Amino acid sequence: MKSTFAISMLLGISSFTFGQNIPIHADKLYPEGTAYSKKQHVFFVSSINTGQIGKLDFKGNYTPFTQDPELVATVGILADEKSNTLFVTNVDNGVAVKTNAATAYKLSEIIGYDLTSGKRKFKVDVGALNPGHPNFINDLTLDNEGNLYVTNSFSPIIFKVDKDHHASIFAQNEEWTGESFNLNGIVYHPDGYLIVAQSNKGLLYKIDIKNPTNIKTIKVDELKGADGLILNGKNELVAVSNASSRIFQMKSTDNWTSASIITSRASILPFPTTGVLVNGKYHVLNAKLSELFDPKAPKSTDFLLQQITF
Repeated sequence: MKSTFAISMLLGISSFTFGQNIPIHADKLYPEGTAYSKKQHVFFVSSINTGQIGKLDFKGNYTPFTQDPELVATVGILADEKSNTLFVTNVDNGVAVKTNAATAYKLSEIIGYDLTSGKRKFKVDVGALNPGHPNFINDLTLDNEGNLYVTNSFSPIIFKVDKDHHASIFAQNEEWTGESFNLNGIVYHPDGYLIVAQSNKGLLYKIDIKNPTNIKTIKVDELKGADGLILNGKNELVAVSNASSRIFQMKSTDNWTSASIITSRASILPFPTTGVLVNGKYHVLNAKLSELFDPKAPKSTDFLLQQITF
């Protein structure tokens, strides 16, 4: 097994001081989502291939967080210190190690784990709300009242799970349809609305929490392949594009009726997915997911959590 130092040298990066790029060494992990615990000073990383949730410190030490056998492919994850819960979306993407023909593109669960122990706290089957249609729940966000909102990339739906773990369909819109991945990244804005990315069309939407039929397309340059979204304050948004392998910084001066792309940065490794803001610094997963969906591609053991500064 390669040491963290060797991996760092191979990638031409350093990982031994706070805030720098952090290598991830885990065989065929293909991490898709990341979250951060301020109390534990660690990142949590999902796996769209093995389903395993891992913990990653700033020195690149990766350790399993939970080995729940029901996890097939984990995508979005969210750490909530207030409830001491790690929220995880569990799906079957058809290519994971534990994929099953009976559950491929049907399995869609939100599972909550104790943020400290890794013990499961609850499971909600949101796919059951959309029977007979493809399901691939992707990213999730939490509002100030403890409600979760979860995107479905293969059906034009956003699910809602309240603080008592009751699931419902929050919003539907036929505009959220098309080839490949549709709805993807999602964030809650403290002024009471969601901002949601649609990957294949490169669009952003603004959705009123109190009136989910009030859906507006945010006027901004096309963001094809928009995956994870990171909100910084009220007026800055970062979008990770897996199609262009770039991370875009946007700002709005009109409460997200429109936005301007200020600048962008390239990811070091291909196919970045999502990221998290930690102490004013953006950390973005370089996930190499294109390898996973290519049966002829050699599979990786090394990935990267890249620090992005603008």
